Amino acid sequence: MQYLTIEVPVWMWQRVDGCTDNSMAIDAVDAITETLLVGACVRDAGWRAAAAYQGEHDQFGWPPRAYPLPVTLRRSHWEWVLSQLKRWEPYESDGVLPEVRRCISAAIEPA
Repeated sequence: MQYLTIEVPVWMWQRVDGCTDNSMAIDAVDAITETLLVGACVRDAGWRAAAAYQGEHDQFGWPPRAYPLPVTLRRSHWEWVLSQLKRWEPYESDGVLPEVRRCISAAIEPA
């Protein structure tokens, strides 16, 4: 099992968190337990990374938007994150999810 720590700006991680939350809500109806389990791990890792930030947090508990949030997940969980970003990409209006996917993809590519 390989763990990877990837630093992504908070604003990007918020997109990951939102897509993960959406997937968990939809897949809970169909009892897709993989989404619920992996999604919980992904969101928890982000919350822990945000909580570890020593500076001032916003009213929702997030560090500053540009702060590089170091999130540690299994490689397989990062790959799942990429699939969820792609899943929700057709429904976004600002075209940011491809940028988030490129950032994470570049970080998980083998050296």
